[in-house]
Amino acid sequence: MSGITLPFQRGYIIDARHDALWFLSLPFIAVTLAWGAHHYLPGGALVAITLWITVPHFLITGLRVYGSPAEFARWRERFVLSPILLVLFAFALAVYAPLTLVLLVTLWDHQHSLMQQYGFARIYDFKAKTGGPLAGKFDLYFNWVFFFNMVLVSPLFSTIWVRMLHEWRLPISAAGVELVHQLSWTLTIAYGLAYVGYLVWCLRQGYPLNPLKYVFLLSSYFLWYFTSFTSEYLMVYAVAHRLMHGIQYIAMIYYFNRTRVARTGGDSSLLTLLAKPGHFKIFLLLCVASMLIW
Repeated sequence: MSGITLPFQRGYIIDARHDALWFLSLPFIAVTLAWGAHHYLPGGALVAITLWITVPHFLITGLRVYGSPAEFARWRERFVLSPILLVLFAFALAVYAPLTLVLLVTLWDHQHSLMQQYGFARIYDFKAKTGGPLAGKFDLYFNWVFFFNMVLVSPLFSTIWVRMLHEWRLPISAAGVELVHQLSWTLTIAYGLAYVGYLVWCLRQGYPLNPLKYVFLLSSYFLWYFTSFTSEYLMVYAVAHRLMHGIQYIAMIYYFNRTRVARTGGDSSLLTLLAKPGHFKIFLLLCVASMLIW
């Protein structure tokens, strides 16, 4: 096909109103709240905020996995054995190699975070029926390249990985750090240009694009880059990140469950109860209860 046809085609993860709040505006709200908390709350309160968001996030995952007989039966062995093995592995590392445990948890958190944003980006294309044949791979590499560029070059995270190298007796000079930054920025800019080039190619070939996906990605990376480049305090980044990551996941799972129950009737009395109109308060009470129990 020649020329550019059907350039834009919208599709939503939930709907226009909820997407605007939870996926497009939330990163900016989270940054504002994180900076406000940093200036007006003690450090302990900032840690508490990250836990208050993380615990309901785990609760919702548990409800989705163990509260659905069909979902649990699909991956029964993994859902039974994985928690046991992870707890034993974490306990062993906490006793014999605590620094390794911290590193693995940090790497997992980064990978988990960027893959969630990648997954939401793919949902935007799926719902709108947009993107070329390689859109999934380009989105995946976009998230890996831009996220880890932030980890490598931002003042906040550069301090952390340089200090860690020194603790491992692998000191790096200021010139070495500068070289890493230059190489990372060069790769990131080159990939950014390739990504834009692919979008232009899609339009010329007649593959429509969902503009909401790109607004979503830009807002997500605004939060990560802004907090890691403008603050030397890790908790500002952590609070903003947790608010975005946790609330987006909770919102998506809640509406996914509602849609699933509406279509199939549900396979669990608990999930069906939570999905009924007017029962959102019960869902919130469960989240608050998990926070208080923790």
